[in-house]
Amino acid sequence: MEQIGIGQMKRKYNDPFEQACWDYYLGDKNATIKIISNKADDEIVPLSYFFRELNQMPEIEKIALDLCQGEILDVGAGSGCHSIELYRKGHAISLLEIRKGLVALLSEREINNVYHADIFNFTDKQFDTLLMLMNGIGLVQDLNGLDKILTHIKSLLKPGGQLLIDSSDLMYLYQEEDGSILLNLNEGYYGEVEYRFVYKELTGELFKWLYVDFSTLYEYAQKNGFTCELIFEDDHYNYLARLY
Repeated sequence: MEQIGIGQMKRKYNDPFEQACWDYYLGDKNATIKIISNKADDEIVPLSYFFRELNQMPEIEKIALDLCQGEILDVGAGSGCHSIELYRKGHAISLLEIRKGLVALLSEREINNVYHADIFNFTDKQFDTLLMLMNGIGLVQDLNGLDKILTHIKSLLKPGGQLLIDSSDLMYLYQEEDGSILLNLNEGYYGEVEYRFVYKELTGELFKWLYVDFSTLYEYAQKNGFTCELIFEDDHYNYLARLY
């Protein structure tokens, strides 16, 4: 797979998230991006959220970083905030990112071991830890994708290797005032969401994203030969899991 070095591909991008990240990195610290979803209200998110330091991260991410060991691959590395913290702690860290603009940005930061590839097609080497934070497992889009990625990930892990992921149970979105749950079973799995980014004059393409509850993750993990361990849950329906 392609590895991109420092200083390459620094330019304007048509993807709103890529351009927003670059603008923030180059000095626009007030940059924000709008996230449009088919299952929640529109949200305005400051780009600083994607560039946060360790002391700004939620407990669930700090725990995940502490559990990382050996050679690590940060899958869907984004702006690289987790990888940079691991690098500063002395870990052997590589980054995998599919967006060219973010690959270029990552290569400008502290780490230059960046792979430009789709995780489903990545076969370059094996790792002790695969890290998928900020609901990184969502990139599989749906439950069929979850099944496919777990099969593939086994080939990317060294013997004794682990996959660390966080996600959320979106069941709370369907809770009625009386506490009952109202689901439309004709819509498929309730954790399959559609998103779109808007930044200044740029409107991104619609894309699918998966939020998977722990029970469903556990079922799919066992089906694919993993042991699935619940590491941490917070008070906002988020959890951290370890598969090995």
